[in-house]
Amino acid sequence: MKTKINILRLTIILGLMWSGCKESDDPATPAVPAPTITGFSPTAGTTGTVVTITGTNFSTVITDNEVKFNGTAGVVTAAAAASLIVTVPAGVSTGKITVRVDGQVATSIEDFVIVSTVTLSSFSPATGSAGTIVTLTGTNFSTTAANNAVKFNGTTATVSAATATSLTVTVPDGASTGKITVQVGNQVASSANDFVVIPLESAVVTVAGNGTLGFADGTSSDARFYQPTGVALDADGNIYVADAENHRIRKITPTGTVSTLAGSSTNGSVDGTGADAQFNSPRAVAVDALGNVYVADGVNHKIRKITPAGVVTTLAGSGTSGFADGDGIAAQFYFPKGIAVDGDGNIYVADDINHRIRKITPAGTVTTLAGSTSGSADGDGTSAQFNSPRGVAVDDAGNVYVADSGNHRIRKITSTGTVSTVAGTTVGVTDGDATTAKFNSPAGIGVDGSGNLYIADDENERIRKVTAGGTVSTIAGSLLQGFADGSGTSAQFNSPTGIALDASGDIYVADRHNHSIRKIQ
Repeated sequence: MKTKINILRLTIILGLMWSGCKESDDPATPAVPAPTITGFSPTAGTTGTVVTITGTNFSTVITDNEVKFNGTAGVVTAAAAASLIVTVPAGVSTGKITVRVDGQVATSIEDFVIVSTVTLSSFSPATGSAGTIVTLTGTNFSTTAANNAVKFNGTTATVSAATATSLTVTVPDGASTGKITVQVGNQVASSANDFVVIPLESAVVTVAGNGTLGFADGTSSDARFYQPTGVALDADGNIYVADAENHRIRKITPTGTVSTLAGSSTNGSVDGTGADAQFNSPRAVAVDALGNVYVADGVNHKIRKITPAGVVTTLAGSGTSGFADGDGIAAQFYFPKGIAVDGDGNIYVADDINHRIRKITPAGTVTTLAGSTSGSADGDGTSAQFNSPRGVAVDDAGNVYVADSGNHRIRKITSTGTVSTVAGTTVGVTDGDATTAKFNSPAGIGVDGSGNLYIADDENERIRKVTAGGTVSTIAGSLLQGFADGSGTSAQFNSPTGIALDASGDIYVADRHNHSIRKIQ
């Protein structure tokens, strides 16, 4: 019996020794290598952001990889030994990413940053060419510049600096006018207003005059003007100029030859042909489809007409300052400064000191389209108010646009006489949304076929644009008064007062105190 017990004990001991040898020596059960995380991209995002995690020793079986964002499990959608594709889960906060494989855990060195709602509230400047530096303001941008994807109307820009509330970006080559977007993770914010791209080839050049006052016809470089205040173009590309202090209407051919259409050095009020006619500080010109030129003859308080042959007649106005509607010379104006003509031959006049916009039929009958006493009020007809309107333009639909100089606003009058404010608030110089933009004594105004307005912003020494969508930008010029050709804000003006557009979109400016006619190509 004792012998049997000893044999049993020996058998148990040998069995235990054998088991120990199998566990330590069996090559079929090696230790599982631990996973590592070497990086992840993007490094910031919101719920739903797809993140690529790179590393080693991940399982190629999706469900064998447990990924957490600061303790909250994410959804693994693809797996390889060196990468995992994971979607950021809801309810997660900023923190480390962990990957667990077969009970072994790897932790990221850096935090994955959870981004709150991205907003884009403003940008400055509101216009520029490729290469312009623009500052965007908003909320919840990534502080890592590369994690903010900024586009100008769909074209990707370079972000050079980033904080949570501002981005510094460069307008990219090939960008066009449109919205700015910022994408952080899967969130996209879009600007309310367009950024207006000025093509690099756009430039201000001098068409005629050299900055010196005087009077001379001839080639563009030899010609001299004396405070030109109005410009208009005919269908053949000829430019007509209200040369105020020379008391003449000048003509510039497309090849640059300057001549006198009508008027002489003597101020007065005489009808006649060419140099036999007299004007007194003519302030604006307009051209109809037949090539007739209409003149706001300021100090004479008249509207004059010049045929293509240079024959001058008085269309309306008695020659005495005052206010009266009526036919022809029975009507009265008080220093008319702006003039435009529509496709039917109706003429619109900015009657400055009467604070009204007047309408003259082709037969010479004068009525008041809108305005009454000096003030600033939208409304219908005479219930509306202007303050020294200086420029008018009319579009193909019969809407009249007004440079309301004393109110520092741009106004619109429908064909039925309803007045509204298009852009401008108080005096100043601010681009951006039309409801907050500022002008300083806008003088001239033009409108293109797309409904964009162009403003000669006199006291701001700039040419401004108001898009049909209501965004104000600076096309050329700066607050620095001077006389310089160049692109964009490097160009300089000195009291730009008249403005006109040709069929190709080039802009012509009567640069009053530079005694020159300028062109923005």
